[in-house]
Amino acid sequence: MSDSKDTNELNNQHEEEKQTKYLNFKKSKLIWILIATILITAIVTVFATIGISHWKSGLTNDQRSEVKKIEEVYRTLNNEYYKNQSSEKLSNAAIDGMVKELDDPYSDYMTKNETQSFNEDVSGDFVGIGAEMQKKNDKIEITSPMKQSPAEKAGLKPKDVVTKVDGKSIKGQPLEVIVKKVRGKQGTNVTLTIERGGQSHDIKIKRDKIHVKSVEYKKHGNVGVFTINKFQSSTSAELKSAIIKAHKEGVRKIVLDLRNNPGGLLDEAVKMANIFIDKGETVLQLEKGKDKEAIKTSNDASKEAKDMDVSILVNKGSASASEVFTGAMKDHNKAKVYGSKTFGKGIVQTTHEFKDGSLLKFTNMKWLTPKAHYIHGKGIKPDVKIDSPAYESLNVIPNDKTYQLGDNSKHVKTMKVGLTALGYKVDNESNDFDNSLENVIKSFQRDNNLNVDGKFTKQTNEKFTQQLVDKANEKDTVLNTLLKKLN
Repeated sequence: MSDSKDTNELNNQHEEEKQTKYLNFKKSKLIWILIATILITAIVTVFATIGISHWKSGLTNDQRSEVKKIEEVYRTLNNEYYKNQSSEKLSNAAIDGMVKELDDPYSDYMTKNETQSFNEDVSGDFVGIGAEMQKKNDKIEITSPMKQSPAEKAGLKPKDVVTKVDGKSIKGQPLEVIVKKVRGKQGTNVTLTIERGGQSHDIKIKRDKIHVKSVEYKKHGNVGVFTINKFQSSTSAELKSAIIKAHKEGVRKIVLDLRNNPGGLLDEAVKMANIFIDKGETVLQLEKGKDKEAIKTSNDASKEAKDMDVSILVNKGSASASEVFTGAMKDHNKAKVYGSKTFGKGIVQTTHEFKDGSLLKFTNMKWLTPKAHYIHGKGIKPDVKIDSPAYESLNVIPNDKTYQLGDNSKHVKTMKVGLTALGYKVDNESNDFDNSLENVIKSFQRDNNLNVDGKFTKQTNEKFTQQLVDKANEKDTVLNTLLKKLN
């Protein structure tokens, strides 16, 4: 019995040991399975995160590699360059470099302060000279001097190329830096050196607070003239109200004056077209690669506008949104276009604002008129051409030289055309500085309290130029010609 009992006890002990080993093995296996599961989950999570990050970035493998290189250069220069570097300046320089590589005068990166100036422009209130500028082929070009602005009154014109600000060259400088130099405190002066027709000339301009009144209405006989200075917030609403007012006054012929209107907000141009063009009609077509989208009117046309015989007046300073509106009205046969060929800007910009308040403005598509005309670099030709008087398009006479009896130059002819426009009797318009011109210059000098010597000096040149500018501002011959056609 005792042997049997001992045997049973041994068997039981053996079973317990087997179970203990089995349980220990199961625990060990379970731990390893758990560890493996955690590792696999972690690995999957990491790769999934990377994959999602790459997918969200929208970059290809090659593009991510290039961005990584940029980060490496930034980190190396920031940490290892022998002089301390501003992290912000390095990143701004990198972004500026990318934007510059686009070779697009309408794309720009703006810091927080520059973004504030950009927003002021859109709202219509700022201190400056009142001229739109763009960078084109490494040159700073005037797009449009705003109506009644210091720039326009001083004689700045569309297509003028600015080479110096206050006597200092601006070659190679970013547009935003140049704009900052041109702007300043109200009441102070800035001198721009401009090139026009291959000649250089200084123009002194007094800075002032610029309030761009979007729409101005004036009645000329039976014709209502609406001067639209810029497409900014509420431009379309202002025009619609002005048209209703004109309609109540019995006006049925209107002129929409878009001369020297540099454009502005695209959606305002679309809304303005909708005043005249019925619901569901195409105002413009947007195109990016193979993708196309027709932007259509969303409301019924104004019943007052339907009663109107519409004329549009444009010139080479009419750009961007002005051309969108003009192109739509022309294609839909809603207006007749007068004046001279427009600027020719057939591309659209959008903006991306960053958390720090900086802003990236870039071209993201091109636009075409409803009938698919692409006007970029070409402009819109008027139905009826009305030329400006010859004196308004004269080339600037260089003021670093004195002209006198016996000289032969194209600038002498410019003097003769200009003096004729100012009411002086000139015998001919040749290039010869003859006795007749000398006598006329003496008369001009006497009338303006200048030194009377018959020579076309710097002081005589400045007074001559200013009087031609004043004449152009006082007497709108192009508008008067159009009004005569309509009355």
